[in-house]
Amino acid sequence: MPTIHEILKKYWGFSKFRPLQEEIIQSVLDGKDTLALLPTGGGKSLCFQVPAMAKEGLCLVISPLIALMKDQVYNLNQRGIKAAAIYSGMNTKDIDAVLSGCAYGDTKFLYISPERLTTDTFKVNLERLNISLLAVDEAHCISQWGYDFRPPYLQIAEVRERLKHVPIIALTATATLNVVDDIQEKLKFKAPNVMRKSFVRINLSYVVRPSETKEETLLYILGKVPGTAVVYVRNRKRTKECADYLKRNKISADFYHAGLNHQERSQKQEDWIKNKTRVIVCTNAFGMGIDKPNVRLVVHLDLADSLEAYFQEAGRAGRDEKKAYAVQLIGDSDLLQLQEKIEKGYPSLELLKLTYEKLMVFLRVAYDSGEFQSFDFDLTDFSKLMKMPPILVQQSLKVLEQQSLFYLSESVTKPSQVMAKADKETLFRFQTQNKALEPMVKFILRTSEGIFEDYVSVEEEQFAPRMKISPTEVIRQLQQLHQLGIFSYQPRKDKPQITLLRNRVRTEHVHFDMAFLDARKKDFETKLLAMQEYVEDFMICRTRTLVNYFGEHLDKDCEICDVCLGRKKVGLPLNKFGDLIALIKTQLDRKPITQEMLLETLNCKTAELSNAIYYLSDLNILYIDRNDKLHWRERPKTE
Repeated sequence: MPTIHEILKKYWGFSKFRPLQEEIIQSVLDGKDTLALLPTGGGKSLCFQVPAMAKEGLCLVISPLIALMKDQVYNLNQRGIKAAAIYSGMNTKDIDAVLSGCAYGDTKFLYISPERLTTDTFKVNLERLNISLLAVDEAHCISQWGYDFRPPYLQIAEVRERLKHVPIIALTATATLNVVDDIQEKLKFKAPNVMRKSFVRINLSYVVRPSETKEETLLYILGKVPGTAVVYVRNRKRTKECADYLKRNKISADFYHAGLNHQERSQKQEDWIKNKTRVIVCTNAFGMGIDKPNVRLVVHLDLADSLEAYFQEAGRAGRDEKKAYAVQLIGDSDLLQLQEKIEKGYPSLELLKLTYEKLMVFLRVAYDSGEFQSFDFDLTDFSKLMKMPPILVQQSLKVLEQQSLFYLSESVTKPSQVMAKADKETLFRFQTQNKALEPMVKFILRTSEGIFEDYVSVEEEQFAPRMKISPTEVIRQLQQLHQLGIFSYQPRKDKPQITLLRNRVRTEHVHFDMAFLDARKKDFETKLLAMQEYVEDFMICRTRTLVNYFGEHLDKDCEICDVCLGRKKVGLPLNKFGDLIALIKTQLDRKPITQEMLLETLNCKTAELSNAIYYLSDLNILYIDRNDKLHWRERPKTE
């Protein structure tokens, strides 16, 4: 077998590994169960792809994101490495073909979504697959303390039991200390083995900037920071509104969210990667698996739900290790909404039951049916039915998903499919009596092997030039053949999917694990409080706050975040800077006073106090009234 350096050079064109990659790969090749903690953009994929290429047999990769699976399969195939994927929405024939290729062909990587692990088809075929390595991507999803817990990940332990001699590599960019322990326990590591790269990004400047006019502030920031940018917003509607605002102000921008069809998403993503578009305004559906090292700026117009999510999204800036910025804009309304979410943001048991009942009605699922069926799902339409804000509905769906009732995926591109409904004799008579449709029938029969036994995937765009008609006419004829009962035609789907993991039951019979729900609620509140502390703390280095959250101790400040730069402007070392800010707050909490009166009270230099006041005013934490009295701005309170 070739060495790992020869494999790296041959397939990826690199002459050396990034920091820690080689140690992780060697750990896997030594047969050790390995948990690799690498920040966003740290090269996680190579840590299982290279050792898999150095071993005989198949690498089974478990990943939660269909778009990411497809992207990695495409990239591997482009490098001459045979890879395939199984995910929700595929028909039985296509799944069997993939599994046969893995068992008897030269497929080297099989990507599979976690909910597919429990299907009978996969369980039966597992025995005939020569699996030599098990890779678990986004491994934090297996922990109920992770920010994106997904119950189907728990099924990996069952697969491990059947692959006892196969080493496992788990990978994630974001995991707190308790999540790190939980991952190893849930995946049944033979011995603890964590390989961690520092979470510190020495080139990335974290900034929290108060603003009540966020689009204007964004425009100002884009004017100061040249280069490619990503702007994260909360909902789909706002992606277009913000992108349009930027375009009106002569900034090259586009929008992206999961509601767009596959072709639109691919084109927008490609234009941004190739620098045809400077700014992409998106929801959190954008970014996973996208390798663009020269992003100079990531701006969050809305607050993320956790520091884990924020750290991962912000970390898409500056992967080329050149100076980059991660900016969180924050307004009073954000703090109000955050307080409301902390106080009443976790769904009640009554709301969960109502959401489940309405969802089954929305999907038109009858009682005692629906198990393993997939349905198109539009959150906006469902929210209208619920008569509730999408964000609250989304939270309820997330909790129901964690109760293993269903699996909610991002947009799934499922190709069009055709199956013959008429027998061969009927088809022959139909062709002689319908000359306008005869060419289409003959073309389908000639190019679609097995069409009488099962559905066959078709590409309308490929039919068109070969039949010398437009794609629209291809679709019209296929629809006509469907209506006439000659073929069953299922047009391409490109929407988020819900896959039911069990049959529908009556609401009163749905079992909710109350201890689990209580634990998740506390964890939900803890994560929101950590996010609140991050945006409200203007005395502790941002990098220090973030890496401490993930259990890494930092001996010194980063010197490039907004807090560190503000401290430099004030002209004080860290301990004195914090003390001065705390003393100012203590005095102003008692009553508003002038700067002169404050100077008499505090033991500091005039320049130090002036600089500190300017710093606090710029952050909108302190303001001066018409009588020149200083006021400490209180956090807005909910009703």
